[in-house]
Amino acid sequence: MILFLFSGSFSALFAVIAELVFFAILSPSGMGTDPWRLDAAGAPPIPILGTFFFVAVIEESMKLLVLARQTERTGSKNLPVPAVLFGLGFAMTEITLASISGIGSAIPVTAAGGMLVLHILTTFLYGTALPFGKNRMKLALAIGISIHLIYDILLALL
Repeated sequence: MILFLFSGSFSALFAVIAELVFFAILSPSGMGTDPWRLDAAGAPPIPILGTFFFVAVIEESMKLLVLARQTERTGSKNLPVPAVLFGLGFAMTEITLASISGIGSAIPVTAAGGMLVLHILTTFLYGTALPFGKNRMKLALAIGISIHLIYDILLALL
């Protein structure tokens, strides 16, 4: 079970690397430098929403792929519990990286709590969908991306 916690942490690290590559290559200058204040970048709303969308796709895809692979490797049958541990590892790593990144001000407690709930909720969703095949996983991924996108938009508005 503890392996799922560590897999979630590594998944978050890989997602951060993918996001940094995305920000460095695809985003306009100044966009994505502070994920809590994208509205301050002076960009129109469409590129900001696009950035939020790609971040959600990167993180949620990485979570589902690594969770599915880890489940396959361990032969775990009771997936909701390992999925929650996976989400906890992902969230703790993302909160830690956001807190020590030095970008902007300290991460708000409500945002950290929201990250925790978001990542545990979406990985729980994936854990319950994995045993049912690809169609259910695709639906779960679409729902996870939507939840993540809504969370990011609400966070930016606060």
